[in-house]
Amino acid sequence: MKVNKVLYRDTKNGKIAGVCSGLSEYLDVDVSLIRLIWIIFTIFGGAGIFLYIIAALIIPRKPENEVEIIVDEEDDNRLTRDMDNAVIFGVCAGIAKHFNMDVSIVRIIFLLMGLYFAAGIFLYIVLALILPKN
Repeated sequence: MKVNKVLYRDTKNGKIAGVCSGLSEYLDVDVSLIRLIWIIFTIFGGAGIFLYIIAALIIPRKPENEVEIIVDEEDDNRLTRDMDNAVIFGVCAGIAKHFNMDVSIVRIIFLLMGLYFAAGIFLYIVLALILPKN
């Protein structure tokens, strides 16, 4: 049995919307390091504020009484598009399911790649075309 980690916004320990606090808990990193990286994105990349707002909208709030979710490992390890949790084509949901990650992390990675590198959008489209549906 595996413990399925889920990314939440930690509004109790957060400063604004709890995005950095939730990321630090998910990644098991000091919250100050996450906030510093976010400031660097804001100052040097210019997209830090925009990314924070998007992350605050995408990442769900941490429930009051947190319950640990245990998921059985599946025999099928194929990478597919997860149409059950899809927002557009299910690419991010499929990658998250395959690597046992929270889908919000994968969506943020694709968003960053799309904003900073045009290859992110191209990669998403290619994966949507070549990955089978679940």
